[in-house]
Amino acid sequence: MRPFSFLSLILLTALSLQGCSGGLFSSKGPVTLTEVWATDNTLRSPESVVFDRERNVLYVSNINESSKDRKDGDGFISRLSPNGDVEQLYWVSGLNDPKGLALHNNILYVADMDEIVAIATQTGAVLARHKADKAQMLNDVTVDDAGNVYVSDSQRGAIYLFRNGRVSHWLDTKRERPNGLLYDNNRLIVASFNTGKVRFLDTEQKEFTDWTDKIPSADGIARVSADGYVVSNWNGELYYVDTNGRNWKIQDTKNKKINAADVYYSEEQGLLYVPTFFDNRVIAYRVTF
Repeated sequence: MRPFSFLSLILLTALSLQGCSGGLFSSKGPVTLTEVWATDNTLRSPESVVFDRERNVLYVSNINESSKDRKDGDGFISRLSPNGDVEQLYWVSGLNDPKGLALHNNILYVADMDEIVAIATQTGAVLARHKADKAQMLNDVTVDDAGNVYVSDSQRGAIYLFRNGRVSHWLDTKRERPNGLLYDNNRLIVASFNTGKVRFLDTEQKEFTDWTDKIPSADGIARVSADGYVVSNWNGELYYVDTNGRNWKIQDTKNKKINAADVYYSEEQGLLYVPTFFDNRVIAYRVTF
């Protein structure tokens, strides 16, 4: 009976690992999401959202009509209440295709095609538009503790750095198309849209370290606890990734044609905010561990 028992153990182990590939676990994830509220559908291709704790409001970037090779000026930033009411649909207008957002010292930084736009959160006034030379599609934005602003260019395959009033081409990511960026624990986390890899990037050495993969169309990154993060698949999936790089799919709205763009987590609210792009809403989820 001993050989049979050993064989049974091997079979059981194989079955338990079936459906687990490249870090993706098909079993129930360590967290669950419960919808708390959703905005109306007056937003227009919302791509990114951030929570301003000082003013207790949310800012949402709206691409509106995609301009591709031309600047149409129809993009805008909306301002929402904490419960999802659209307080000002056109809080800031006159942008082109605004995507990623990041807050630092009362300034909202916006990735807008080939410009990094700085907006005063107190007034909504555009303070400056900083041109990124040869940029093709600026996407996500993150800011480190020193106020350095990192911006991904998903089309060119690059990361730009805005520091001391100057934008520079900081890193060539070669064949990868960096989308989501998050400054966390003295390093960048970079999500690649075309490879599905999410990796750590040492900002001093400019060297990547593998973390997790097999997240198709990887988009936004948000830390939701000391032990884990949520990474979105733009097509409509959300993944929970632990510190060891194991990931679980915890939400899938692809069949409903609800996208999941650049996600944001508010520790104060305990809510994960998900812009739904073509669905024209922001959905807030309670994260339960």
